[in-house]
Amino acid sequence: MRRAALIACLVLAALGAAGEARAGGFMIKEHSALATGMANARTALWDDPSSLFFNPAAITQLEGFQISLGDTLIFPSITYDPSMTTCPTDSPDPSDSCGLSTKGEFKVFTPLHVYFTARITNWLAAGISLNNPFGLGTFWPEGWDGRYTAYQTDLKTFFVQPSVAVDFARLAHMSDDVSLSFALTGYYVHGVALIKQKVDSAPFFPEATCPGCEAEMTMEGDGNSGGYGFALFAAWKPWVSFGASVRSNVPLHFAGTASFTAPAEPWADTMRALGIFPESTPGSTDIELPWNMNFGLAFHGLRKWTFAADLYVELWESYDELKVHFECSEDGSCAGVLNEEAVYPKKWSTAIQASFGTEYRPIEAIAVRLGAAYVSDPTHPDYYDAMLPDGDRLLLTAGFGYRAPKYFKVDLGYMFAYWRGVKDNDVGAEDPGQRNGLANGTYTTATHLLAITLGFSFGGPHKGVPQTLDSRPDPKRPAVLPAPTAEPIASEPAAVTGSI
Repeated sequence: MRRAALIACLVLAALGAAGEARAGGFMIKEHSALATGMANARTALWDDPSSLFFNPAAITQLEGFQISLGDTLIFPSITYDPSMTTCPTDSPDPSDSCGLSTKGEFKVFTPLHVYFTARITNWLAAGISLNNPFGLGTFWPEGWDGRYTAYQTDLKTFFVQPSVAVDFARLAHMSDDVSLSFALTGYYVHGVALIKQKVDSAPFFPEATCPGCEAEMTMEGDGNSGGYGFALFAAWKPWVSFGASVRSNVPLHFAGTASFTAPAEPWADTMRALGIFPESTPGSTDIELPWNMNFGLAFHGLRKWTFAADLYVELWESYDELKVHFECSEDGSCAGVLNEEAVYPKKWSTAIQASFGTEYRPIEAIAVRLGAAYVSDPTHPDYYDAMLPDGDRLLLTAGFGYRAPKYFKVDLGYMFAYWRGVKDNDVGAEDPGQRNGLANGTYTTATHLLAITLGFSFGGPHKGVPQTLDSRPDPKRPAVLPAPTAEPIASEPAAVTGSI
């Protein structure tokens, strides 16, 4: 029974994990089509409201009121190739991998992004954003090798972030070509999770009377928390700019209900009578989202071209272990099966992402973008599990942007992400009667991301025309539109001296 208790507890570990398309652990950075096209190398740039995510200090450079909203469609494909198997020759289960590759079920994830910024004075700006920086999930067939750990996880986090930024260079009446801005931010965070796993019931029933007995556990939970951050933006805009952004840890307490479904009658009544599993019980766990920071440098001394490089650092050491608890232990309804609090080591380490991006503007209204990035794997090989099959990643990106003559712009971004990881440890179910219950093997993930963002601009010296990164004025359009002047009244008809 203790073994079953530990397996059942494992499902709660998924509250702190999600799967198939992330950037370091389970953090998502694709929160703008413009940024996606440049592999998220945006910390040192300032022409878009998505700066609220990448570097809130840069919003001091946005004129008037700016609104930006969009979505990222994430299409992951994950394949598991087992390293060994003890597949029974007479298995009737058509979903049994029996040593063959298993593909995750097709799902589309849609993290959103919404930004609003306002220039309050020449040197003061504020903004608020909504996005999903941590989340996504894994969806395996119900009969796959690792179903006793989890076959479905789905985690979403919603971050509401108000920010205020001050440009000290403008406050000191320095040139508009120079910026030295600082920002403070806060976070309200709401997280929701849904996890499903199979629970092997064979230890409780003779194989002859209940062949292939499997119960199922479903866990639903949510939690709320908060955090803070600060950011720096410095620029000599005709040539070079620098940015840095730091976000605090976010401790989340997930609480919810775990429901158990017995394999079949009469085994459901028997399991309840024996106290093997309760019909349902409250459960909880804690997960600490990590401190994370990003630094960027951009060069824009060539008209029509911008080059940027970013370094992202995520301190996943906060995910050292996971403790889970079922509250039925307090009233005795678990009957000794789920009573113990379980501790699962994770031992994650720092994850680093190096991003490089470029933007080319053949004309003011059009932008073409390319990017590439490398992301390191924070997981520990001894505790690598199928709920989060991570690996060192390669990201390749492209994008396109159109700025309309007045008020709005549209950006498209595409990313291809690829990584591979190998599980070769004792995490999972290892009873002799099960085929590769440890789910040891190779996990390969290829993900396509397509992002679209609409932006709207109101007010400012350009009468709502969306800004560009080129701070030098276009000779075809003055930086500030001149006020109309009255023509002098001529006392005599003017002589025509030439033609236009």
